[in-house]
Amino acid sequence: MRTRRFVVALALVVAAAAALYAKKNQEKWLDEAFTKWNAQQVRTILGKSAWSQTKAFRGQVQGEHGDFNPGNTGTANGATLGTDVTSYEFTATFFSALPVREAYVRLFQLENQYDSLPAAKKQEFDQKMDVLLHADVSQEVTINLKYQVNDANAIRDMNQWFNTQTTDTLNQNAYLYTNAGQIILSKYLPPAATHGFGARFIFPRLHDGEPIVSAAGGKLRFQLSWQPQIGQTMYIDFKPEEMMYQGQLSY
Repeated sequence: MRTRRFVVALALVVAAAAALYAKKNQEKWLDEAFTKWNAQQVRTILGKSAWSQTKAFRGQVQGEHGDFNPGNTGTANGATLGTDVTSYEFTATFFSALPVREAYVRLFQLENQYDSLPAAKKQEFDQKMDVLLHADVSQEVTINLKYQVNDANAIRDMNQWFNTQTTDTLNQNAYLYTNAGQIILSKYLPPAATHGFGARFIFPRLHDGEPIVSAAGGKLRFQLSWQPQIGQTMYIDFKPEEMMYQGQLSY
């Protein structure tokens, strides 16, 4: 028993050390100019970082093998995972955060072999990217939401739902929860209008004259309180204290 406990404790220590090492490595390359980032580093920023988090949900559907309720463990009425239950994966990204916008610019650079372009072509490219890189986010917090579904019919339904929503239909449904309270949606853009960036949710950056997020940490959650396809609340949590970039809180 003692040996087993020792092995478990050792594994936890190793895992913690690995996580700390990975975090320090990330901080090191984040200090470099974004024009030096490689494709893997860009994917990290846009998919698994302090500014971009992914969460999976199981839908609630009926099928020939019974009904499955994702809130229960096991099965219900004979339902089986993988047969009747659709898997949904949501990625929420703080598009207004500087490192995210820089990562997108770097992504476009890599896709267009920017590093090997002549100076005149680089200047032309930079001018096109200026609106993204230097966007005025002083009054807004923007979250892009992308999703993946393991079923063709379900992804069709998801696309239809997100593309037919409006600011009015979502402003009592989409929220940011912070230490400042419940922040209500200001504007919504469907995926069809964002040129591949996903559904866009825009919130005010200030609440009662103060920033809605603090570097001291606390609560930061993006939530859709009603999402019919998954049959439950969709939410993704972030850690404000980890959203530091170039010595400043960036969101």
